[in-house]
Amino acid sequence: MKFKLLPFSGNTVWQNNKPFTWFMLSLLAIYSVLKIIFYQYNHELLFTGAQTGITAHEKLRLVYWSLAEDTLTLLAINAFFLFALTAGRLLSPKVSAWFIVPLFVLINSFAVIINLSDIFYYRFHFQRANADLLYVLDHPLNRLLQQNIFIILLFLAGLIAVICLLWFLHKRLWLAFLKGKRAQLTTAILFICFAAAIIFKHRFLKILLPTYPMVELQSKQLPFVQNSFHTFLYSAFRKGEVNLLKDYTSDAVADSLMPIRKKLDLTDTGSVKKNIVLFIMESVPYDFFDSSDAFKVSMPFFDSLLQKSSFYDHAFCYAHESNKGIVAILAGVPTIADIPLYHSAYINMPITPVGTALKKLNYRSLFCIGDEYDNFGFAKCANWLGIERYYSEEDIPGYKNIPAHSMGLQDEYVLDFFRQKISQQRAPFFAVHYNISTHYPYDIPAAFATGLPSNYTAPMKAMRYYDHSLELFFTAAKKEPWFNNTIFIFCSDHWLFPQGKKGAYTDLSAYRIPIIIYDAAKPQKKLISKTVSQFDILGTVLNVAGYRDSIISFGNNLLDSNLADEVVFTKVNANLFQAIDSSWILGYNSNNNTTEFLYNYKLDKTLSRNLVNDKNSQPRSAYLSNKVKAFLQKAKMQSSGALFK
Repeated sequence: MKFKLLPFSGNTVWQNNKPFTWFMLSLLAIYSVLKIIFYQYNHELLFTGAQTGITAHEKLRLVYWSLAEDTLTLLAINAFFLFALTAGRLLSPKVSAWFIVPLFVLINSFAVIINLSDIFYYRFHFQRANADLLYVLDHPLNRLLQQNIFIILLFLAGLIAVICLLWFLHKRLWLAFLKGKRAQLTTAILFICFAAAIIFKHRFLKILLPTYPMVELQSKQLPFVQNSFHTFLYSAFRKGEVNLLKDYTSDAVADSLMPIRKKLDLTDTGSVKKNIVLFIMESVPYDFFDSSDAFKVSMPFFDSLLQKSSFYDHAFCYAHESNKGIVAILAGVPTIADIPLYHSAYINMPITPVGTALKKLNYRSLFCIGDEYDNFGFAKCANWLGIERYYSEEDIPGYKNIPAHSMGLQDEYVLDFFRQKISQQRAPFFAVHYNISTHYPYDIPAAFATGLPSNYTAPMKAMRYYDHSLELFFTAAKKEPWFNNTIFIFCSDHWLFPQGKKGAYTDLSAYRIPIIIYDAAKPQKKLISKTVSQFDILGTVLNVAGYRDSIISFGNNLLDSNLADEVVFTKVNANLFQAIDSSWILGYNSNNNTTEFLYNYKLDKTLSRNLVNDKNSQPRSAYLSNKVKAFLQKAKMQSSGALFK
């Protein structure tokens, strides 16, 4: 069969390209509806402090860039569909019917579903889907089957509806091709565009990046125009790596601003080596501990513990994902890439593995979580860090009959197992417990939930249950011979909305977490308001153990009596990083090397006055921007192995 071009007339061109045009417009309409829902569900996350809206001009820019990003994504997918249909028509209609059409139905279905999922999932990590999705979807079928039957049916009905609609659209286009309407002009134009993109790739490359709309938009506005399939595909193609990271200054200057190879100034913890128990608290915000906050939870255990502990009330997490929080806490280093460090190409970068370091001092180490084995890759992480024993729900006798949360077993039962395993360890030991019950969707035991105040949100109720579970643990642990020679450390893996998934936040509050240290042998109340972070946990643990070698860490030692106010760093998304000190917070966009905001949060608690262009604030802006640049440069040096050179 010969492929003949039809006469070039307006009517013929329209008729010949009409099927593909309607196909593209139908898909674009679906994406536009999803974007509208995304905006309505998440629009308050655009605003900070006193800001409550955006101008009509800004909304028009969002519409423009949203349509541009969706059109780019659709063309990238369906240009290949068009080529395949043209080839299939020349070869055999059966090839199109049995292979090409089903393949692109699946691709377009996945693209729609991932955009649909991000409407909800965006609130948990403040950015569109990326390669990290491949590492947080462990056992997705098991997770789905654990949900309410109505949620399962709704999900399946939506999935079937999407596939049926897309099948109809694809089949309609395929039939048009069989009838001779081959969209020859469109095919030729798209082919020329792709050829030009390859030939002049350096000019076209920036336009194809998911971050390109930031030529006009701020980083917070970017997710509202991006297409999730575009961001996911780009991130997966790069294997989770990001464009890191340039050299902002000399290595010597970066090291002076951000030294990460250091020796600890050891504090005296006694002649007998202390046991160390670390509780990594899932999704626990500082709000639950703040007596002036509307979301303060009445917690008999923690409220009592704070009367005899060191409480760091100005502490911050690094990011909003658990797989980044665990690395910040246990390894003392940031995750710059999209995917977890222990899954990435940076697995062999220089770090101080906490388990390996402690083993040199004859410490035994264990990690316990009431979840399925290696969910979120935590077993890999523990092994990467040299932790000797890893316990998950399958290790708990009769675990199938133990009350469970959607994400794993309820805390009180896992903590009892954790206590038993600790008691079987030879001292000194380092033991880590990662709790489950404060994780979304907060489905704690019904009998416990019914007795809680009616004004408590679901996260507050879950925190109250975790407090109850810890109270049971400590009541039993006090009877154990190891208890009085143990230091207990509590640190959240990340902040999450205390109100529930539809909550408010500021650039500061969204990273503020509690850190608590309790020495059973020396109970003493201390309120420490110096600026600290998750990165300080590694140095604190190794200090307690008496580790004298140099370490690699982006943090310090919380028990150092000379501990100074730090500048701490948070990762908002792949492009935006924050530097926070005792009074100021700065937002630095590493994609276009600009400072997006600067607030004096001590004087401006609602973060309503952006001082980035204020002349009087320039010295502080320059200082913090230099610090965050040094932070990024040192992260680059570490990931490349340059710290060994």
